[in-house]
Formats: sequence, structure tokens, C-alpha cells
Amino acid sequence: MGDKKIYVIAKIFDKQGCIAYSCKTPNEARCLPGTLEAIRAEGVQIVVLDSPDIYPEYAPYEYIEDMKEYIDRVSKLNVA
Repeated sequence: MGDKKIYVIAKIFDKQGCIAYSCKTPNEARCLPGTLEAIRAEGVQIVVLDSPDIYPEYAPYEYIEDMKEYIDRVSKLNVA
């Protein structure tokens, strides 16, 4: 990944804001989106970004540092 960061974000369609995770390794950047797609609820969007600052449509961003916590939070998005 070099000096380029990869962010995985999850948001509920038609709601403001998202939760975001900054991948720490190239393997995380490759595997995490597929994992999240498999567990996400209907109406939850998973997006991979390289520079969140240029995507204001997803703001505000809530950054979560721990990958396990992030996966747990994504799995609970949009669940009644």
C-alpha cells in the first residue's frame, strides 16, 4: 500500500454520515470489503475510498480504529 491509505466505509442509504475504517495492511484492504458485503443488512452500502476528504456525500465520518469493533458495528447497521 505504500503511503496510500485505503478506507472502507459503511453507511445506510439515504442517511447522513458513515462509519469508516482505515486499513492497516494490503490484506485488510483486499479482504475486508468482501467480509462486510457478506454480513451487511439490506440498505447498507459498503464503499472503498482512498481519500475520504473528497467525498462529502458520506460525511460526517466516524472513524473506528479496531477492525473487530468496525465489523461488529457494520453488522448492526440498519438492523431493526
